[in-house]
Amino acid sequence: MSSAETRFPASWLRPVVAVLGLLYLALGIAGFLTPETADVGHETSRAVWIFSVTPLLNLVHTAVGVLGLLAATRRTGAIIYCWVLFVGFTGMTAYGILATSLVNPEDPINLNWADNWLHGLTAVAGLVLGIVAARAVNRAAARSR
Repeated sequence: MSSAETRFPASWLRPVVAVLGLLYLALGIAGFLTPETADVGHETSRAVWIFSVTPLLNLVHTAVGVLGLLAATRRTGAIIYCWVLFVGFTGMTAYGILATSLVNPEDPINLNWADNWLHGLTAVAGLVLGIVAARAVNRAAARSR
């Protein structure tokens, strides 16, 4: 391992977090630009590409994107962001599966199966990235002792 890798373990994490942040920011902004965004309730026709849009969901996606871009400025922030993604999107996936299975017409978030897959894969990505990055940091700390 070179000295640069020892000083900067998991240097790949920050760009990955920045890309995740940009993707969610783009999805959130695209949702706000959709004319049907102001409507609330379960209606599968309101979508950006295959993902649902509602003001609340757009706000969540935009906030996740902005936080991702901010977290990408520091390694520690990126690691914390990965764990927050895991916890938050695991909850959103669980809620989404229940909401789409029960088809509640008063569902304020209007999730569909594409959203559930997106949120579930994001949760898994957050878990994997968080574990791999934390291990890289721990290995580098052990080598520097």
